[in-house]
Amino acid sequence: MGKKVSLLRALKSHQARSAVSDRVQQAHREAAAKRKPPSAKQRAPRQDGNRKGKGKEEQKHFTIPFEEDDRVLLVGEGNFSFTLSLVKTHNIPSYNILATTLDSEADCYAKYPNDSSEIVSELRSLGVQVVFGVDGTRLDRCKEVLQAKGGWNKVVFNFPHAGAGITDQDRNILTNQRLLLGFLQSVAPVLSKGVPPKELLPKKPRADSDDERDEAAPSTSISVKANADHLMVSDEEESSDEDEFTGVPPASDSDDDTLINPFQFPPPARQGIILVTLRDSVPYTLWDLPRLAKRPPHAVKGLERQGGQQPEYTLVRSFRFWPEAYPGYEHRRTRGGAGTAAEEREEGMGGTGGVCKTWEFVLRTDDARTMREKASVAAAKGKGGKKKTKSKSKK
Repeated sequence: MGKKVSLLRALKSHQARSAVSDRVQQAHREAAAKRKPPSAKQRAPRQDGNRKGKGKEEQKHFTIPFEEDDRVLLVGEGNFSFTLSLVKTHNIPSYNILATTLDSEADCYAKYPNDSSEIVSELRSLGVQVVFGVDGTRLDRCKEVLQAKGGWNKVVFNFPHAGAGITDQDRNILTNQRLLLGFLQSVAPVLSKGVPPKELLPKKPRADSDDERDEAAPSTSISVKANADHLMVSDEEESSDEDEFTGVPPASDSDDDTLINPFQFPPPARQGIILVTLRDSVPYTLWDLPRLAKRPPHAVKGLERQGGQQPEYTLVRSFRFWPEAYPGYEHRRTRGGAGTAAEEREEGMGGTGGVCKTWEFVLRTDDARTMREKASVAAAKGKGGKKKTKSKSKK
């Protein structure tokens, strides 16, 4: 009899523990249901083979360094598939983008015959300005680049490469370092001015309420409908600048209702950011991009347009570049063609297995204040400055 009572008590105890466990699990499920669902970035699975544990699938963490109201300049595009992804996937308004390449239009279509012509036609039909023959080391002399009043919020140079076909590694490194230095010098005068990136701002104490948070971080956002026929503009902060461009380009007063060039309006008042993406492997790591940007040589032969002085930049952050974050984007070699596996590794992403990194820089504050002044003074000197120097020497 005693044994039966003992078994009965054990059974009831087990049932009680099971009931408690069920209630706890149900509470966890309800709490999880109330939480905000994970974003598409968080849900995307990793495919790089780097796993923290056996049988566990890691998550890819896409960093998208663009805002929907950015004014974006793209340098050295190949087949322009990256530009198209920005417009169609990331909702960057087409009128806020200038896509450029060093190739002529005929050369571009010849180098990338499978898709470049169709992509360019689609971009132009969407309203994107596509310009050929733009040297990435002479952006400060390109009239299409200079047409943007107030400069550019983001300047993107994906996988820069001189494409010289130099087999000697040391010469190859020097050639591409000169390319990077030329780009960093010529882009400085065309960057926008304004609030630095949040990563460089001093950390503020956490606000106690939603109202305080809203006051601490005002912003202006622009969202684009899926049908792309109309733009919906949401202004969370009023601007005192009457010329600020915050929506659809206004129609002119003429009878043909042509649109005013949106680049004549100032961009959002944010400090311009440079985004350079490279393979995170030799020989690209030997180019030493961070050092060239932060501590460049004071004078570089052949780059004397601004007195030979190289601007200095501040590194904001670096992060892994995932091509999958830009649907439709396909890397193309500088020299064109599909290339062998070895050639693809030598130049570009190296197929699907290459690990790539994006470096994000802003102009150092003191350089940002003076770079445009230096550029204008250097351009204004000319013959008049030489004559003035001679007259002084005669005295």
